[in-house]
Amino acid sequence: MASFVKNHKSTYPSLIDAVSNRPLDGKSVLITGAGRGVGEHITRGIAAAGADRIGILGRDKHRITTARDKLALAYPGTVFEAFAADITDELAIAAVFQSFGAPDVLINNAGHFPDEGPFVTQDLNAWWSGFEINILGTAIVTQQYLKTKKSAGGVVLNVSSMAAHMRFPLSGWSGYNGSKLGQARIFENIRFEHPDVRFVNIHPGNLESDGFTRSGASAPPDGMTDGTLTGQFFAWASTDQAGFLSGRFVWAEWDIEELKAKKDEILEKDLLLTTIDGFNKGFF
Repeated sequence: MASFVKNHKSTYPSLIDAVSNRPLDGKSVLITGAGRGVGEHITRGIAAAGADRIGILGRDKHRITTARDKLALAYPGTVFEAFAADITDELAIAAVFQSFGAPDVLINNAGHFPDEGPFVTQDLNAWWSGFEINILGTAIVTQQYLKTKKSAGGVVLNVSSMAAHMRFPLSGWSGYNGSKLGQARIFENIRFEHPDVRFVNIHPGNLESDGFTRSGASAPPDGMTDGTLTGQFFAWASTDQAGFLSGRFVWAEWDIEELKAKKDEILEKDLLLTTIDGFNKGFF
């Protein structure tokens, strides 16, 4: 598969070096969908990078509190707080931010793969749930974050998917692909309203998870992504080194040194956006 820069499936020296000196020391981070799978890998990467305080949010109270206790044992230098809430419940999410406050970094990971078979046979209420969770739920969390934060700055990382921008000639992916594309476009636009906040869409890689299993997708020819790589990339993306990526779409598998080397090209040519090939990116 062609790639913007070199791809990795497991962690590598420059990424390890970038996050090994505790670059998130003193930072607070809130992560949705953090109880298992991709969210747990991201949480571990953020904790290992030195974050002082991490809020983990999930719908299942038992699962999220169990995850909190397990993480607290693994990373005793970090304070973990667990919140049980549905991201589509605006009042519940407002209460989470009232309790936790506005974090230095918000990571939107909670999501849903809604498709069951080809579009023509799907229950559209179930199909629409992907849009309610992936778009509306993520928007609710992000809006509450923006309403809560009182000072300039901040980072919002959105766990997107390669499905948002790549052509998938597969039956039964329309709801997921469509909702993930809409989600990505929202963050590309919100950044103009909040230029002090870094918004980045990130494909986390293809990890072993319930969501991947549910999708019915086959393992990619080059293998699955190691969750440690994903966690470390999100930690790096939370630092100032990744400041030039605001409003962009990147992959966690991409080599960070090659990505940084392309900084001027990315900014001058306005790359890594969801656009139509061969067509002007906008009016400006």
